[in-house]
Amino acid sequence: MPFESSPVGDFRVTFGQLDPSALISPKEFACLLGITPGAFYQRNMQGEFPRPAISRNRCVRWRAADVREWLNGLNTVAQRRGRPRKSETA
Repeated sequence: MPFESSPVGDFRVTFGQLDPSALISPKEFACLLGITPGAFYQRNMQGEFPRPAISRNRCVRWRAADVREWLNGLNTVAQRRGRPRKSETA
């Protein structure tokens, strides 16, 4: 794949130009999010990502349109886990 030897930003540009029906791999999805493939697989097992369009044996792929929709629906600031702090309740 040509994006593997290029910087992370290049795939993000490529992703912006992809056809909505194009399929992306877990490695490309992880690159898009700026996390390692291992972290991606852990978060995927926890159900944090959209359902894949293709999930057969060892082949998992997401549609670019589904990933874009999921990214647009993310909150910009993640809620903190645990008990609220005094500064957050006032």
